Amino acid sequence: MRAELDGEFPRESEHLNDALCYCDMSTTPDGTPTNPIDRINEITGRYGPDSLIGKFIRRAEPEIIDCTCRVLERVAAAKRQPM
Repeated sequence: MRAELDGEFPRESEHLNDALCYCDMSTTPDGTPTNPIDRINEITGRYGPDSLIGKFIRRAEPEIIDCTCRVLERVAAAKRQPM
């Protein structure tokens, strides 16, 4: 449905999308720090593995991991930059 949604809801930049994913996947619903694997397991456990959300989050897991890795790589690269 991306083509239908792009007109009304254009996608943000890749960097912003990655950052938003990272933020969502590195905290629990109450704000406790976590990691993407535990967050995915928490979501699946809360909604059930056979729910629409449970199925979606498992399907999206590889991209979620990729997004969070890209953010961590960008942070590491920024730390290596001289000030």
